[in-house]
Amino acid sequence: MRRLGLACVAVAVAIGSSGCSDLRAQLEGAEVVSPSLDSSYAAVPTVLETSEWSVTDGLVSVIVRNDSDRDLRTAEVTMTARDVNGEVLGTYGASSMGGDSACCTVQALAPGEEFGLYFAVGEGSERIDDVELTYSRLAWAQEPSDSPAPDGAEGPERPDVRARATDFVIQQQQTVVRATVEVGDEDIPRALVQAVLRGRSGKLIAVVTGRWSCFEADTTRRIRMELFQPVPLGTGVDSVSIRPLTDAVAPRCS
Repeated sequence: MRRLGLACVAVAVAIGSSGCSDLRAQLEGAEVVSPSLDSSYAAVPTVLETSEWSVTDGLVSVIVRNDSDRDLRTAEVTMTARDVNGEVLGTYGASSMGGDSACCTVQALAPGEEFGLYFAVGEGSERIDDVELTYSRLAWAQEPSDSPAPDGAEGPERPDVRARATDFVIQQQQTVVRATVEVGDEDIPRALVQAVLRGRSGKLIAVVTGRWSCFEADTTRRIRMELFQPVPLGTGVDSVSIRPLTDAVAPRCS
């Protein structure tokens, strides 16, 4: 029986409304910060729980969960794929995805939340029987999420922002997810958006991830997410999530 693990998805994301940075800049992941740059970061050698993984036509998607009591600011993930005999089939990460760190960098993951990763394996993916995830450059919040703030001070809160799928189109060589993002009373300079796709049986099919910038307060914005990969008929959008990237260098949005 397969053990839980990870694998890949060749994904590209396009913006359906204007922003203040181009697509490549949004996918490069420049906001990953070393723990040494900020005393609020504390690198903790722990591993997230892998809740499920799936292979779809050469693409392997993995869902990981934060079972700790701390927010995970960022972590880079490398996947090693093995066959039924335990032999290594390959190792995959940002470098194997052409530098696209969106594939395999966990960001802004609160306790109890899940995060989707993807790795493009291609030919031979049907031989994968097990995957191992290796984490590097982990940066955790210094205090547990439920720790009281010192001297009665208020702890940091996430900006109010919600995302929901409004349309889903399966084409011959392309899958399109259109989502509506509703922003609260604060500007969101940078955000990571994920759509999780599942089949009729509930099986994980794919994870589509992208980064957007310049969400204005009190606005509603539509975005377009594209997976340049066919998916089985009956696939649908299970969830769309959005995470403000407060640790990123804020772009100029005016």
